[in-house]
Amino acid sequence: MLVVTTACNLDCAYCYEGGGNGQGEMMDLDTALRALDLVAASNQPFHVQLTGGEPLLAGELVFRILEYIRNNNLPATTAIQTNGVLLDHQTARRLHSFGTAVGVSVDGLPAIQEQLRGQGAATWKALAMLDSERVPFSVTTVLSSRNTRDLSTLGMALHSMPAASAIGLDLLVQKGSAAAKIGVQPPDAVTIRSGVTRLLATLDVLNAQRSRPLILRERQTVLKALGRDEARPYCQACTGSSLAVTPRGELYPCTQTLGDARFHLGTLDHPRLSGTALPDGRLPKREECAGCGLQGRCPGDCPSRLHYNGADGAGLVCALYRTICDYCLYKGEIPS
Repeated sequence: MLVVTTACNLDCAYCYEGGGNGQGEMMDLDTALRALDLVAASNQPFHVQLTGGEPLLAGELVFRILEYIRNNNLPATTAIQTNGVLLDHQTARRLHSFGTAVGVSVDGLPAIQEQLRGQGAATWKALAMLDSERVPFSVTTVLSSRNTRDLSTLGMALHSMPAASAIGLDLLVQKGSAAAKIGVQPPDAVTIRSGVTRLLATLDVLNAQRSRPLILRERQTVLKALGRDEARPYCQACTGSSLAVTPRGELYPCTQTLGDARFHLGTLDHPRLSGTALPDGRLPKREECAGCGLQGRCPGDCPSRLHYNGADGAGLVCALYRTICDYCLYKGEIPS
């Protein structure tokens, strides 16, 4: 994960980096290339996530990085996570030409996006532009008390865009702006169950009319877990194979731990990679686990999110997975 800039052009209500104000540090090309060379030295395939802040504030650096990967035949796939405000036709085409997956942070229709992130109209204009350019994109939605009830309307709006490929749901991280608990709160378990169930049902109806389904990422996660005999680590950070690099070349296991001295892994000049692994992300056992179809094989959660959110956060993750699991089993979606 290359944090190409800590600057952001929005000021999301729950930013775990503390909120944006247009100011921040920019990564230089030398730092980015040293990070790539460090990972490429393993001679193993790897994935590069370009992130921020808002990475398109460092747009030319983004493309210099992509050119370096291509010109040196590095065995890397690439993706960018953006709020979309700075996307234009040329940028979209260039990203597509590099085979870079595009993810856009969208919490709801323009009015909700405006409340939670700002510049809602600009973000939705960017989605329409990506669709017109036939550039596939996914959407990541942060669940809060303000938008979880309306997830089905987000699904309906994205259905009208054939280039929309997937929706991913993230729970609030109680760090930075969200830790201050000002204005925006996590949804409760009842709201998660109702909002996610309506989203699942809506996608089932709409996908019957699409040549390519609009995938809910967490549904795929649950179905994979149902097909296993035991739980597995939640993500690469749980196995020590994930690394986030700041503009200054500081190292952390993932972007959600940036700036936290407890997770600092040194610098590109003096890395301390022996302690890169976070906990496995398994949820603590709860009474609600009894009778759950995922018992013993639960996907778990992002370990850094569990760290910052504590027991209450684990309960909300449980509600999310249990809702999807119950729905899939009711629909007969049991992996062979």
